[in-house]
Amino acid sequence: MTINTQAFSASEWIARNTRGGVHITAETQTAVSNFTTMWNFFESALCENRASVAAFEKLMSRCQPDAFPKDIAHTLVECITFWRFRYRTPHGFGDRFSNLHFRKSDRRDLVESVLSSDTAPAADELLALMIIVYRIRNNLFHGLKSFEKLNEQTKNLDNASRCMAAILTVVPSAIVHPERQLQLANA
Repeated sequence: MTINTQAFSASEWIARNTRGGVHITAETQTAVSNFTTMWNFFESALCENRASVAAFEKLMSRCQPDAFPKDIAHTLVECITFWRFRYRTPHGFGDRFSNLHFRKSDRRDLVESVLSSDTAPAADELLALMIIVYRIRNNLFHGLKSFEKLNEQTKNLDNASRCMAAILTVVPSAIVHPERQLQLANA
């Protein structure tokens, strides 16, 4: 018996075995890989492996969004700005926002309020960012994003990964390098 030691390619398998032979681009594969890796760190480090809106609300007591270092605050502003442009339309919120598939407990009202305002409180923005990332995660991991549309999610997934990295950098946890936490505490 020989063992196949060749790396498995999900995109090649999907292209060969799904209706229409959908091709997932290398850029999309990288974005999905980065997102799933960052989600793993985010959920385990900050949510005790049980991500939920309630866990995010609890997490808020471990940080001070108004006191984040400028580079992290800038990154988070870029993230919220990206989603404001992605989800808002001149008439409210578009299909992309509806396709986040908020559940009753997901605080859609808060997310809408933050995305509708250019001057929302930093704590509300941070919570809204985590909720948006969570909805993207649930849609990706539970199959609500179709393969046909996955290539259209690259920038969205990249933004979510960048957002999680920024949050992981400023919220105390056992995973983030202790020297970085000390630098942030002294900033």
